[in-house]
Amino acid sequence: MKLKDKRFKKIFSIAAAAALLALFSIWQNNGIVITHYQYTNQKIPKGFDNFKILQISDLHNKDFYGRLLEKINTINPDMIVITGDLIDRRNTKMDVAVQFIEEIAPIAPIYYVSGNHEQLSDIFGELKEELNQRNVNIIDNTFEVFNRKGNKIGLMGIADPAIHQTERSYLWDDSSAYVRSSIEDLYKNIDTEFNILLSHRPELYDVYAETKVDLVFSGHAHGGQVRIPFIGGLVAPNQGFFPKYTEGIYSNGVTSMIVSRGLGNSIIPLRIFNRPELVVVTLSR
Repeated sequence: MKLKDKRFKKIFSIAAAAALLALFSIWQNNGIVITHYQYTNQKIPKGFDNFKILQISDLHNKDFYGRLLEKINTINPDMIVITGDLIDRRNTKMDVAVQFIEEIAPIAPIYYVSGNHEQLSDIFGELKEELNQRNVNIIDNTFEVFNRKGNKIGLMGIADPAIHQTERSYLWDDSSAYVRSSIEDLYKNIDTEFNILLSHRPELYDVYAETKVDLVFSGHAHGGQVRIPFIGGLVAPNQGFFPKYTEGIYSNGVTSMIVSRGLGNSIIPLRIFNRPELVVVTLSR
């Protein structure tokens, strides 16, 4: 009897550990967190003081079955920016991504730039048509002015460098020259003092700082996928192991960059100590 009891306890312990691990994994990959930042800059026009920007990144057409929309409704943003990878090119469910856009479109104006998954997808043209029909402002390599209370700010967007790359090369090619020249071209049309850049790739932060953009929103790194306590992210595309830019706010001279951990997954299906994230930035003078 004692031997049977020991076996039962061992089996029960293993089953309980497996159940807890499964619950932890579900929570880590579906428990959305909202991260708030206050960004202060004297260049921010008076009409944009306390202006609230919601950043959505790297959804990868993940369906949160209404929970994501509930979170966004509680935020009540003044603007929504989407920094790429709305869909996943390996497992594309465009209807999920489009339905999500349809749900959030009435909440606030949406500004969007592509990620590598859109640029490498065969259906990006179709996705852009769907976004246009829902009044999403696609600002790939374009500049737009946002007006509020008689004041204005500039919104710049960079099409992901994969627009000039291939499935094999996008992880290894140096995109610095493309991004630098794209920003310089955009600056030719700018007449606003305070400017925001949407660009999918955080590893190009030195280029953004070099061009003296005020505030950058980025994603792509998925928070490092696995976050090691007191160390940070484990791995990120275009940065490799122990990447430098995975989450949070970075400052260099006049340029600050906010990196979202994103919401979905791609080739690596699990997040560990790295829950899906919505980023909220409140502008302050």
